[in-house]
Amino acid sequence: MNGAVEALPPTRVGVIDIGSNSIRLVIFDGLGRAPLPIINHKAVIGLGVDVERHGWLGEEAFRRGIEAVDILVRLADSVPCANLSLYATAAVRQAANGSDFCRSVEARTGRAVTVLTGAGEARLSAAGVISALPGLSGVIGDLGGGSLELVAVEDGTVREQATRDIGPLRLKERWGGDPARASAAIREALCSVTWLDAWKHRSFHAVGGSWRAIARLHMTQHRYPLTIVHGYTMAPAETRTFTGMLEKLSNETTSRIRGISRRRAAILPWGAMVLDHLMDALEPQHVVFSAQGLREGHHFRMLDATTRESDPLLAACHQLALWHRRFADCSAALERWVAPVIRGHADVRLVRAACILADTGWREHPEYRARRSLSRVLHMPWSVLDHQERAWLALALFVRYGGVETADDAVPCRRLLKPDTVDGAVLLGRMLRLALVLSAGRGPILDSTPLVTTANGFTLEIPRDAAVASPERIERLAAAIGQALDVSFTVSRQVPERNPAAATAAR
Repeated sequence: MNGAVEALPPTRVGVIDIGSNSIRLVIFDGLGRAPLPIINHKAVIGLGVDVERHGWLGEEAFRRGIEAVDILVRLADSVPCANLSLYATAAVRQAANGSDFCRSVEARTGRAVTVLTGAGEARLSAAGVISALPGLSGVIGDLGGGSLELVAVEDGTVREQATRDIGPLRLKERWGGDPARASAAIREALCSVTWLDAWKHRSFHAVGGSWRAIARLHMTQHRYPLTIVHGYTMAPAETRTFTGMLEKLSNETTSRIRGISRRRAAILPWGAMVLDHLMDALEPQHVVFSAQGLREGHHFRMLDATTRESDPLLAACHQLALWHRRFADCSAALERWVAPVIRGHADVRLVRAACILADTGWREHPEYRARRSLSRVLHMPWSVLDHQERAWLALALFVRYGGVETADDAVPCRRLLKPDTVDGAVLLGRMLRLALVLSAGRGPILDSTPLVTTANGFTLEIPRDAAVASPERIERLAAAIGQALDVSFTVSRQVPERNPAAATAAR
């Protein structure tokens, strides 16, 4: 023993989702606004295959399902996971022997299974999407193997919901030899959701393994610069074209699709057919694919009200900064300092996020800080950013560490952003670089060296006795920013020392 005391892990929250196609365990690192899954394991069982054929869970699927749940429970116990919930969805809910399955799970594992109603499943799925997009307005569709849950949301509040038994596994089993009748059944099911007409022309948020597989295939086909499905957006016309192509794939063709399990690939055309019909019914502005769903909704609903209301992006950035920054958090001082120049050039929320992350690359070798910082932010594991937000933050951090926006490393960001948003990210990156050179990451120094707006630009006021180590470099960085903005950006060291509180009040 060396006398060190190992810190106990935070309380971990887990959920086992017993679905019609797969059974999945997710364990989150703790109860927080931006949780990370430390365990994400699944077993593709096809539990619901026989439910459509015979009305019950088949003997083989029943046995394999029990074994899969048992293995996942034991895995959760070994982590350990202090709070583990088991949810069953459409297959178990609709099977005549679903209650027998639940009793067998409890006898084997000692854990009770909660069988969700269609409405309960819809609410949890919606909570998962809303947890990443607090002010969401639009329609959420969660396509499981056995059912489709639809939820209409206005400003983050659920307004309507419905569940229909048109999951791709069920469609394949019932109409496998007659796609035309499957199409008619989907159309009839959606027509019975009477509130859909009132929610046309909103965004549609697609949840579920089959739809994520569609997004992944589309990204691969178009050589998209990211391989993160969450936040991927498709235009309705493009969605219709792609799903129409997928609907026509033969069993032989789907069996050769790489990167997707054979069981998932086999039901892909049926998932595409449901999405295609939703495009008809909703005529959405765009389709956004989400990795958030039932499991994340379970976690979100366990949070207290104050935590639920906090910003998930800023929470994730603070967590990342806590792991990587050098000193105490100086993001508020950074945000105040850059405000006179960046105002009107960038989204305030993204500026705040970038200020939180601005000093997180210091552990890397100086030659690789820009590249590693770009990659860290572009590939953040949290589902709290869309792809354009990822690219904007990554580019800003790349430039902050001296990266040039035209470099090859920045190509993925430039592909994802419009030119004017590229300019805003570059400007903020240059401002953060100047701020961090000036202050060495110390907030009080920034408060004592204010940026003052002048008639033709900006002046950086540095007290005579300020501990500024690189005045020539600071002048060079400031001049470059001024040149980019086509304004004067001067550095003045001829002012008396000012009180930090007074400087803040003056701004």
